[in-house]
Amino acid sequence: MRTVKLTIEYDGTIYHGWQVQPGLTTIQGLLQDQLSRILGHRVHVYGSGRTDAGVHAKGQVAHFHTPKSLPPEVICHALNGSLPCDITIRRVEEAPPSFHAQYDAKGKEYHYYLFNQPIRCPFSRNYALLVRTPLDLDPMQEALTHLKGTHDFFSLSVASEDMKNTIRTLRKAELIQKDNFLVIILEGNGFLHKMVRRIVGTLIGVGRHKIPSSIIPEILQNRDKSLGGLSVPPNGLFLMSVKY
Repeated sequence: MRTVKLTIEYDGTIYHGWQVQPGLTTIQGLLQDQLSRILGHRVHVYGSGRTDAGVHAKGQVAHFHTPKSLPPEVICHALNGSLPCDITIRRVEEAPPSFHAQYDAKGKEYHYYLFNQPIRCPFSRNYALLVRTPLDLDPMQEALTHLKGTHDFFSLSVASEDMKNTIRTLRKAELIQKDNFLVIILEGNGFLHKMVRRIVGTLIGVGRHKIPSSIIPEILQNRDKSLGGLSVPPNGLFLMSVKY
């Protein structure tokens, strides 16, 4: 039995996230349907993790098992010929039999895009959050320095009280400006549900001078979700890569 690894890029705008859901169109569901048709047997695709409805990916990773000997390049060509044009298989490769896209992952990198100007742009609406009011970048940068490192991120996520481990390590926490676009880059050993989107919402509050950057350590230590910003919409969020 072969283990085959996929690297996948997709525009998540019209999809109900990664995970299969009855009666809804999802990335995992489409991949499983097309692979089952191409290989002639039922295929289950295991992803590195879920992405929510509307979230995009440039480097999602998944794997599946098959007894068929079809070469990786043939599988890649067949998938790209049958999937919708907003899903692309960037790479298909043989993996060790024990490889698992989720359990072997050492970390992930996410980017969140903000479009910071008063007037909306029709071409960025699905890929960046429009923030009409000016943002002060200096306190946002300072807030990111407080977030970098190992912390309990319970208060900056939607994790429930009964979740056993909400400690994560952010190895990279950066803010880059490109014209009117701001890119928030977060790379870490793991992320809680909606952790990136709550962090971005908090940073926007900091940039608007509604949340002091100095309060970030208190938000983390007190595990008080009411102190941080709200979760931002999914359209600006991209899963850039999975680290192994």
